[in-house]
Amino acid sequence: MKKWGWFTLLFFGFLIWQAWSIYDEAMASKRLMVEHALARAKEAAGLADVKKVYTYYGDEACTVFIGRTKQGKAVVVWVPEKKGSVVVKGVDSGISEAEARAILQRDRRPRRIIDATLGMEKGVPLWELTYIDAEGRYSFYYLHFADGAFLKRYSFQQ
Repeated sequence: MKKWGWFTLLFFGFLIWQAWSIYDEAMASKRLMVEHALARAKEAAGLADVKKVYTYYGDEACTVFIGRTKQGKAVVVWVPEKKGSVVVKGVDSGISEAEARAILQRDRRPRRIIDATLGMEKGVPLWELTYIDAEGRYSFYYLHFADGAFLKRYSFQQ
């Protein structure tokens, strides 16, 4: 019986190790994208301290950092993955995540809000809110970063 116990322990240890290896390999490209984006953000905006990182996969992928510059100014920095210039705006120049969630709650009355992500499409900084709507559909709601104005929404059919 002891042999089977050790064999089982080794087998599950091997499975956990393999699962971790697969996960680590899958996440390597995302880590590399964030590292390159952070280097660009530091160069373009003088970003010194990062509070939050968002990765947005819209028409074009971008990484968004919320942090402080070397001068202490709170900024949001949008870094496109491939081409395009880095966009820097003050945190106070747009709505916060909490305000975006409140607008979604007021306008759509979702069953559950899943996530809120900063992103950019066609040069427009935006909030992408992912939620489950009243009919149980997985839905997306887009708000302009500057003033919280509605941009678009869509839902998946059941």
